[in-house]
Amino acid sequence: MKTLTAFVVLCLAVTARAEPGSKPTIFVAPLEGDTSQIQGWQPALGEGLAEMFITELTKLNKFEVLESTALPELIKEIQLGEAGYVGDGEKVAKGGFAGADFMFRGKVTRFGSQRKDVDLTGFVPKSIGRLGVQQTMTDVRIDWRIVDVYSRKVLQTGQAVGTQSGGGFDIGVAVTGHGGQIGFGNKEFMNSALGRATVKALSNIVTAVATTSLPESGRRQAQAAGQSQATARAQATQRAARNTPGKVLAVPAKGVVIVSLGERHGFQTGDKALLYEPIDTKDDQGTVVFTEEKLVGEITLDTVQEDRSKATYAGDADVKNGWVVRAK
Repeated sequence: MKTLTAFVVLCLAVTARAEPGSKPTIFVAPLEGDTSQIQGWQPALGEGLAEMFITELTKLNKFEVLESTALPELIKEIQLGEAGYVGDGEKVAKGGFAGADFMFRGKVTRFGSQRKDVDLTGFVPKSIGRLGVQQTMTDVRIDWRIVDVYSRKVLQTGQAVGTQSGGGFDIGVAVTGHGGQIGFGNKEFMNSALGRATVKALSNIVTAVATTSLPESGRRQAQAAGQSQATARAQATQRAARNTPGKVLAVPAKGVVIVSLGERHGFQTGDKALLYEPIDTKDDQGTVVFTEEKLVGEITLDTVQEDRSKATYAGDADVKNGWVVRAK
């Protein structure tokens, strides 16, 4: 079908900004119907149209499209695991669903005949047996929008219209559950005027979306901000730990010292630190009333463990336990 081919080409042209190496996520809400214009509108029709758009949206290769019309079945699978019907190693746990960046939402305002001598109910259940072979002009109109899920901001809106003359299609039979007869898999629907008009309307939506590059979603901005804050806190904690003075714990041999600074203080093998000799000033009773630190040189950390390190000292001072070690 030429219209459908053009639709796919247009889909490939859509652009949406995302984090490097990660596509933004989007879900399609079941389309609503304007019940004042489309009498007998059924939720199953909205699900069928949503599934058609999901099919084409997936071809964009610009979004990670999330399931939205079969959520009850996915939730039941989780509940089976929680009830013990699925083994622990195979069950699906809560918390695994991907978060959505954007939502596509639409409302169908026309879905049927334009002819004035035909009931405006168009191709709905009340028309059973009357419009199935009608030759008429059919139109499909969809008001749509793309919403940032995190902020609820409407990022893009439009109205898509598709018209087609030809044979009618009676959807008054078996339109129940997940779209019924509405979809790409129903040849009768796709060859009807209603099916062709529907594809044109969807094509027009993609044409409009193709002209706009969506901004980074609020969810990703919040995640990035949270990561930045977490990184800043971690760096501040590491700086504080690194600036906390350590002490000489032992002097096993000349030129070798064990100090109370290690990986959790931000030190690595090869790092250098400054070594200080504490000099106490005492009063007449022998109580230390003031302590100064005399720099005696630097040490090189040779073996670093979590909370202590083995280091070498090349100076002339006779190093003692309790001497102070600070980051260089």
